[in-house]
Amino acid sequence: MTSITLSRWLHKEGGRLLEGVLQPLGEPLCVIDADGKPLLGVSLDRPLVDGVRFPIVQDHLVAGWVLSQQRSLWGEPIANLISYLLDQETQKKALAAETLDKYRELHLLYRLSERLITSPKPELIAETALEEICSSAQGAHGLAALIHKDTQRMEIIADCGLSAELLPEALAPGTLIGRVIQSGSAEISNDAVANLYFRNLEHETVSLLCAPLKSETRVIGFFVLLREPDRPFTGGDLKLISAIAQQTAPAIEIAHLHQLEIERAWLERDLQMARQVQSGLLTKQIPAILGWRIAAFWQPARVVSGDLYDFIHLPNGKLGLVVADVTDKGVPAALLMANARSVLRGVAASVGRSGQDSPGRLLARVNDVLSQEMPMDMFVTCLLVILDPRTGHIRYANAGHNLPYLRTQLGAWELKASGIPLGLFPGLEYEEKEAQLEPGDSLLMYSDGLVEAHDPQREMFGFPRLRGILSSLTIDSRLEGEELIQYLMGQLTEFTGPGWEQEDDITIVTLSRAI
Repeated sequence: MTSITLSRWLHKEGGRLLEGVLQPLGEPLCVIDADGKPLLGVSLDRPLVDGVRFPIVQDHLVAGWVLSQQRSLWGEPIANLISYLLDQETQKKALAAETLDKYRELHLLYRLSERLITSPKPELIAETALEEICSSAQGAHGLAALIHKDTQRMEIIADCGLSAELLPEALAPGTLIGRVIQSGSAEISNDAVANLYFRNLEHETVSLLCAPLKSETRVIGFFVLLREPDRPFTGGDLKLISAIAQQTAPAIEIAHLHQLEIERAWLERDLQMARQVQSGLLTKQIPAILGWRIAAFWQPARVVSGDLYDFIHLPNGKLGLVVADVTDKGVPAALLMANARSVLRGVAASVGRSGQDSPGRLLARVNDVLSQEMPMDMFVTCLLVILDPRTGHIRYANAGHNLPYLRTQLGAWELKASGIPLGLFPGLEYEEKEAQLEPGDSLLMYSDGLVEAHDPQREMFGFPRLRGILSSLTIDSRLEGEELIQYLMGQLTEFTGPGWEQEDDITIVTLSRAI
């Protein structure tokens, strides 16, 4: 509490007040300080032989005395009056000082809020707040740190005049910082052991203050301040810095969310560009061959896809039809798909120049290349069909992909050929099979996004269902090409029901021979 001395009070308004009280009394009263120095009253020419003195009390201590004659009735009341007036003046000064401190604190917080609003990044916000804190708590050094939600890893994002390094173990539950993180309440320790918290600090003990940065759900970080051990932190320091931390935490969280939104927007833009690039890799010009109808459909589960379809023109008018599926989804699968397509086309061009058009040998060559660079736990399934349009004869090889269906007037049949997915092991051989497409026959090639879709009860669309749908279609229905694809997707939509979230990429290629 702020005090005022007796002599200073009498020198100001108190002296005039007492003179107006003492004069009418006509008694030899005198006010002296605790050391006996006269301050106010009647000058006594001789000692008061029968005189007495009454104490003037301020903050439970004797601040002075009122001297009077033994028979005086006014000595004690005047001493009590002065004690009361001194107490009132002390309280008034204390209230004025507290009001001034409040004003300074509010002004600081208001000024800080203005600066925080204009800071776009968490690091700048923490640095701004820390500058104000170190300026307010004179002689203090400190830092601001964030605690990552998932890993609980500490990241120091700002510091103020602190050359020492905060130790990771300083966040342990038993330490002051650890307790603050657990409780969410600021704490002071004016005799903290320095080497428990900091590396390369010259003092054995320090005055330490830690205030949490709190969101609505958790402690997202903290401020740590330290001073030399002979300069302890006070309750006022704790209160002010806690208020600054309380104001800073939401600003940091908002800035962090803003950063995430910007990064999300950039990522979304990049993904859309990646989709455009990937879509551009897919053959837009469907081969037009007299007597044949070819159609293709590609629908990613995400922005980009791990599925691939392609058409490769080979010597002697033959055509290669490819459907492939990279494990996983999203960007990694899309990048691997682009690489697999390049390898497939490069190998096909090399094989074509040599006059060979064996699908088994082609897949073996592609597998050898991909095996050298395929990431662990990833591979590519691939179905390659080579068509001779003049005869309707096809040869095919399968690297772990879904079996294609040959639809004839007798029904739908799987075309089986065995083979391990591409990119797992080098030096593999792939079984090669043959079939004949007669007029009216068609071939369906597809990825597993079609057959592995689920309905709300988690029942899978499945291979038997697909084969049943194909078998039920008569040659006279004329459902071929795009119409067949639309029909199959309609059947899938009816099975999965409204609001279905696509689980995997869907790719379909159909090949039909005209009647």
